[in-house]
Amino acid sequence: MTTETKSRKGIGGRPTKYDPKYCDMIVEHMKQGASMTSFAAEIDVARSTITEWADNYPEFSASVKRAKAKCAAWWELQARMGATGEMQVNPTLVIFGLKNMAAEDWRDKQEVSHSGRLTIEKSVSDMTDEELMAIINEHEGRGC
Repeated sequence: MTTETKSRKGIGGRPTKYDPKYCDMIVEHMKQGASMTSFAAEIDVARSTITEWADNYPEFSASVKRAKAKCAAWWELQARMGATGEMQVNPTLVIFGLKNMAAEDWRDKQEVSHSGRLTIEKSVSDMTDEELMAIINEHEGRGC
């Protein structure tokens, strides 16, 4: 069995449907905002197969990363064009596109870490109503 044949075998020895031409195809497909799932449907494989190929074929993994970047860029362009009035867009669709395809840049969740010491002088359950009202009034005064 040649090295070429071995590398083209899937799990259980079945030949894989992977084809190196998919590297360029996925980038081309996703650069217009399409998903990896729709690419999987286009080439008649399961979405999980795309993930498996990305795990097993370094060149395909690199192409998937490029495709995701191009997809995110397309969604950002839609957002900019909608924001400037150049075209009418569905804002909800654009928001979801950005959050899903460019989560590192567009997610709502922010992670905050604290270093140092935190001292709790008194538990809320130990405070009087007056003390709690004073804290509430203090925060309201600051616009919190």
